[in-house]
Amino acid sequence: MLRAITRPVVLIPIIVVVLLAAAGMWFWVRAGQSTEITTGSALAQYGAPGGRTVAGPQAGVWTYDAHGSETVGLGPVKVTRDLPPEARMVVRPAGSGYWRSLAFSEEHVERTRLAVSDAGTRAVERSTKVTVSGLGRTDSVDLVPPPLIYPRAIAVGDQWRQRYVLRDLHVDARVRVTSRDVVVVNGTRVPVVVIRTSGEITGPTPGHRDDTEWYAPSLGLPVRLVITMTVSGTASLRMSADLTLTSTEPVN
Repeated sequence: MLRAITRPVVLIPIIVVVLLAAAGMWFWVRAGQSTEITTGSALAQYGAPGGRTVAGPQAGVWTYDAHGSETVGLGPVKVTRDLPPEARMVVRPAGSGYWRSLAFSEEHVERTRLAVSDAGTRAVERSTKVTVSGLGRTDSVDLVPPPLIYPRAIAVGDQWRQRYVLRDLHVDARVRVTSRDVVVVNGTRVPVVVIRTSGEITGPTPGHRDDTEWYAPSLGLPVRLVITMTVSGTASLRMSADLTLTSTEPVN
């Protein structure tokens, strides 16, 4: 009788250890994967009513071929994952401007609300979501003062400074319009201007970010976007991404 009683008592901690190991393996495998966001999911989550925004791009879901990877860390624990082969940019009208939501994946989304005026287009609000296995956070914050993103009449040789605060972070970036070019999008030649932005981030999560954007004034969007970014601190992120637009028309 004693043997019959003690055997399951010994097995219980063994089973618990096996289950915890399996759960840890599942979590680690899932953490190293990025989930592609579909057009339907992008529309459902970020909304894109039809029509054209005020002096901006056409509303809808724009698809980009994507290449790159990112490393997300919490303290000493870091996970590296490849970006999905396609990213979605959702454009949605918002007052005198529009929202531009760039979803690298379901786990990483950068949203920016842009305001359009006679002086050009400025970023007034930003929301960033970065998660690992469903764990993470989304921060939404006003940009003070709103930095200039695109001058009204953009030309080669233009340069300006972006200095703004996102809650407890300070950003100091230099922007230069370096050249004109043509990018072929699904067989269509699209004239662009090349904009290079190099920014330093100071505060609790310091870092550096470089963006090179092949911006098409006719579409009001980048047809190609190359990003390298490093953010350190308790929560860290390192990313390298190269996105190229697949069509000159969005899906609504």
